[in-house]
Amino acid sequence: MRTKKYKSRYLWLAAAVFWMALIFHFSAQKAAESSEISGSLTYRMTEGVNELFRLDWNGETLIKYAKVWEHPVRKAAHMTEYAVLASIFLGNCVQYPALRKRRFFWAWLFASIYAATDEFHQLFVEGRSGEFLDVAVDSAGAALGVLLLWAVFVLYRKKRKKKEVK
Repeated sequence: MRTKKYKSRYLWLAAAVFWMALIFHFSAQKAAESSEISGSLTYRMTEGVNELFRLDWNGETLIKYAKVWEHPVRKAAHMTEYAVLASIFLGNCVQYPALRKRRFFWAWLFASIYAATDEFHQLFVEGRSGEFLDVAVDSAGAALGVLLLWAVFVLYRKKRKKKEVK
């Protein structure tokens, strides 16, 4: 039993380290490289919308809309990656009895602290800058991830209680 608990701790820790390394990798990309990747993604998304709704946009219009959508898509990606990180941190917090009582808060806090260190790291990457607004966006993503899991836990408990009553 004790070994199983420690294996679980190591798995959650490994998941957190892996996800933080992935975030670090993307943050270490030079601004031009990062912009090219997100620009390519939003262009393909725009092409997909064009085909799906049969809009008949020309190349110039596709580029225009891709540029308009690039910033919101980048911010949504940031929020998503930090929602995942906070979820992994939540799994870590459950492993330690001292953190269980306020596990949702700790998971959000750890993800937000990592967001701040990641923005600091970007100060040293060519063409990138550390932005407080990005820390806020990342922290909001972490909060959304934690809130979503909290809602799942609440629904699960209610469903389990209903089964126990029957």
